[in-house]
Amino acid sequence: MDRRVFLGCSTALVALPASLHAQPAPAAPATKSGLVLSSRALQWLRSPAQVAKACTDIALDRLDLTVGPPPAHVDIARVREDLPAFVNALKAAGVSVTTITTPIVDAQTPGAEAILDAASRAGIQYYVWGGLTYDQAAPYGPQMEALKPRVQKLAALNEKYKIKGLYQPRAGAGNVGAAFLDLLDLIKPYDPRYIGVQYDTAALLQPMREVFVIHMRLGGAYIGGIALNDAAIDLELPAYDQGYFTGTGPIPPTNAGDNTGTDKGDMLAIGGGGRTLPYRFHPKRVGTGMIDLTLIGRTLKEIGFNGPIEIQINWPLGGAETGATTLTAPPEQVLGLIKRERLTIEAGLFAGGWDFDIARPAYLVARYPRPGMGPDASVLDPAPARPAQTPTPAPAAGGRGLGF
Repeated sequence: MDRRVFLGCSTALVALPASLHAQPAPAAPATKSGLVLSSRALQWLRSPAQVAKACTDIALDRLDLTVGPPPAHVDIARVREDLPAFVNALKAAGVSVTTITTPIVDAQTPGAEAILDAASRAGIQYYVWGGLTYDQAAPYGPQMEALKPRVQKLAALNEKYKIKGLYQPRAGAGNVGAAFLDLLDLIKPYDPRYIGVQYDTAALLQPMREVFVIHMRLGGAYIGGIALNDAAIDLELPAYDQGYFTGTGPIPPTNAGDNTGTDKGDMLAIGGGGRTLPYRFHPKRVGTGMIDLTLIGRTLKEIGFNGPIEIQINWPLGGAETGATTLTAPPEQVLGLIKRERLTIEAGLFAGGWDFDIARPAYLVARYPRPGMGPDASVLDPAPARPAQTPTPAPAAGGRGLGF
């Protein structure tokens, strides 16, 4: 640069107001959440551009893409062509596909190898599989032994394509994994780099929250992912019920209906003694059911968990919860409530000290200044240090003060 020009520029800079001499660097854009959203809740949006726009509105940039028969986002019949195209289009819009949800039950599932081949070529790290069942009329032990060769073949297929299969358990006495320990026994002989569990916090709902901690510690490296769902088990009595039976004599024979008001139910059937118990399982929005987000966050950190944590919508949300292609609720309401899930999950997991690649907004830093100080601190939380309490001065003689 010419010396006179340089000196002129320097003089001009000196003449600027002091407040403008050193401007702060522009703030970096806030990073998005590391949580993964199941695209089943977005199947009412069909194109990659529409799905990416919805993810941006929710402030999520990682997706579990549905692969299967229509209305899945990727048709299993065209998985080799359509999966890479869909993934690349999302990537161009700033959304990465970390996981796919598939109809794979074992290595013999039609199209299983084509799905894994396409996913591996697209750089996808995980896929969700499941659907193993028991014959409830036969002993379970021999059935578990019969399942092991099927799992072994699938684990070998996963290793071939360098992808990790995450089995997501479903509730129900006929579903393998509903007790968790049966599934753990089934997959533990195989390499956890290629096979694991996507632990569903609602399907495996634990009324005693200590059991969740035990499951995580026993599962260890085989806890490959978390499906962060919530639920509650509610007592449901018929509208005409006025409470439990208070009579002194025996209850006369009835029509054996249940006590929920259906099938000519018996209003005195209050549960127990062989009667139907009036408790029902209900999916809930995260934070309104029985799961403990703070404990989940702390326990995942303890076991060194580093897999995907997935938001799945299973509670009523205008058809989004069933993967419908047409909504019965306004789209902005659906996206807004999914965003609420994200915010609730982040707040709860941060309170437990979970710090895996999630943007921590300023309002969360202020609310939860350090791990272990969430709003639901209890007997399992470390007792926080409390400041010394200043004794309340006694009221003046003859006065009632404020304690009347």
